[in-house]
Amino acid sequence: MNSYYRPTVAEISLDAMTRNIRAFRDRLDAGTKLLASVKANAYGHGAVWTSRCAAEAGADYLGVAFLDEALQIRQAGETTPILVLGYVPPEGLAVARARGVTIALYRDDQLDAIEKLPERGPKLKAHVKIDSGMGRLGLLPGPAAERFLERACKLPQLEVEGMFTHYARADEADKGYSMMQAERFATMVDYVARHGLPPTIVHAGNSAAGIDLPAHIGGMLRLGISMYGLYPSGEVRRDEVVLEPVMSLKTQVVHAKTLAAGEGISYGTRYFTERQESIGTLPIGYGDGYSRMLSGKAEVLVRGRRVPVLGTICMDQCMIRLDDAVREGESPVAPGEEVVLFGRQGDAVLPVEELAAKLGTINYEVTCMMAARIPRLYVKDGVVISAVNPLIG
Repeated sequence: MNSYYRPTVAEISLDAMTRNIRAFRDRLDAGTKLLASVKANAYGHGAVWTSRCAAEAGADYLGVAFLDEALQIRQAGETTPILVLGYVPPEGLAVARARGVTIALYRDDQLDAIEKLPERGPKLKAHVKIDSGMGRLGLLPGPAAERFLERACKLPQLEVEGMFTHYARADEADKGYSMMQAERFATMVDYVARHGLPPTIVHAGNSAAGIDLPAHIGGMLRLGISMYGLYPSGEVRRDEVVLEPVMSLKTQVVHAKTLAAGEGISYGTRYFTERQESIGTLPIGYGDGYSRMLSGKAEVLVRGRRVPVLGTICMDQCMIRLDDAVREGESPVAPGEEVVLFGRQGDAVLPVEELAAKLGTINYEVTCMMAARIPRLYVKDGVVISAVNPLIG
């Protein structure tokens, strides 16, 4: 049985992912750990296969946003330590403990619930979250955070393995705010050291810090967008680390027709053919995460040439002008020919950042938007080793 019946796929290069992870691993000091962030379905790349790839490439930890994501990875058989970076409610603590999942800790009600867990059995591991200037999760540096740490470290059910913070502006050229955060966090690091408290993995660095601020990542780099071959912003120093995009979004022409001048295309007929034009239909639309807001803006690659997306992008389909892909003496574009919506086609590249700019967003969001109904094809050494399609298993 085929694993998918529509030619729209997200192609994932495990080789590129491995090289990206190792590029950062090679920059780290001996003893510095690396966490591979696989939250949000690995930024759209597929959490299970990405977790396997990251572990094989040398990741010491996997990072997820919430407990359910960690359990998905555990159920797939992955044994690498997992840190939940977001909130785990009291009712999830026993499950986290049983499945060997490390939690972020910063609320008193979490400690209250941990106190009620049986003392026998494995300890629940936790990293205490400090808010040094992100304004999101965590304890503000100071006496309250110090009291929280002291209480947490005394609980027999709990192993306070780490402490961490997160930079809000590390991807900007001006590092002043990041330095302020580093100084705030350092007061808590100093407190832990002076009082002999147990956190041994003290970490602050994300992808941007790993590129621009390697001296301020602490004992573990939390590698996110850059393991997928994308830079956190246009302001980081790209010459420091060479990255390879991991995902390409591909489909095929499924219908081609020639229309006379003045014919309307798609809902609302926002586009009318200006002359006789060859129109191709693609089986992808906003239901797949190829946003309707790209209507009238997007281009795709056909035969290594850019062609425009015409009219309004539909839920499941969109249309392109095929004439732009054909040079004198070439045959017309026919159904079955490959179309790249972002990624590489031969020597031509259509970067995901270009789509992000047209949408007024960041590259992270574009890959995360890719819907589950798009099969992920995992490629290693030029061969598809797995096709994952949640619709039919």
